[in-house]
Amino acid sequence: MPTKNKHRQRRKPPFVLRWLRFSFRLQSLISTRWAGWRLYRLWFTSPKHPEPRREQAWREGADFMLVANQYGPIATYTWGDGQETVLLLHGWSGRGPQMGAFVKPLLDKGYRVVAFDAPGHGRSPGKSSTIFKMYDALQSVIHELGPARAVIAHSFGSMLLAYALKQGTFTTDKAVCISSPTSPVFLVDRFCQIMQINDPVKQQFMRHTEKAFDKNIWDNISADKNAINLAVPALIIHDKDDHDVPYQLGQQLADAWPAARFHLTQGLGHRRILRNRDVINTVVEFVG
Repeated sequence: MPTKNKHRQRRKPPFVLRWLRFSFRLQSLISTRWAGWRLYRLWFTSPKHPEPRREQAWREGADFMLVANQYGPIATYTWGDGQETVLLLHGWSGRGPQMGAFVKPLLDKGYRVVAFDAPGHGRSPGKSSTIFKMYDALQSVIHELGPARAVIAHSFGSMLLAYALKQGTFTTDKAVCISSPTSPVFLVDRFCQIMQINDPVKQQFMRHTEKAFDKNIWDNISADKNAINLAVPALIIHDKDDHDVPYQLGQQLADAWPAARFHLTQGLGHRRILRNRDVINTVVEFVG
């Protein structure tokens, strides 16, 4: 009788990923500059994933409205009618209701809770986005719905939060960053590793990015660099088993943020951490 393999077989990558890898390998043989340009276009594409039932339930419990913005209407969700607001910021390819597990505990504390779908995400129109579009959407939501006493951000949303606070046009009393990356260079390296992009194409991609924005783009949006002089009290939460963003980056952000403390969890990964009861209680207690 055949014996079972004690080691789990590695799952084959999805067809779309295998096709993209092959496509970029072929393009890089023709022109690294062209391949770099196509990678640049792909980088800013914001995929929209199916909505789980739990998120649908959270979304249906909110008051929905569209907030005007230069990049298109911003889908916005409001729960409760408390005098003070807690704002939820989702990550890349996420949605506002993705953080819905925080809503009821915050409502129980008397807060109003607001979330929105960034441009190109969720129910907001568009197929691409940037941190600058997301920042502009954040300003539009705050202008329409009022200031936030606290902000709870996940993943790339934490980079957006640090960038917004550094600009000085956005303020809050408490900041929570969950599963946060720091430097966008890490995100680029990880993206290129997943896509199996060679170094010449990666360098062309970075040149396209610097030409479109600024040569200092990588430092300008780095969460740890933007946090250096922030006086806002912060709680940085990261999971030791986060395979998307290593927990050492969360520690790095906490070390750079003067008024921050670091909270390490284990066994929750990059997204399940948003639904963990202990994490939610820790965040709500910190918000106060």
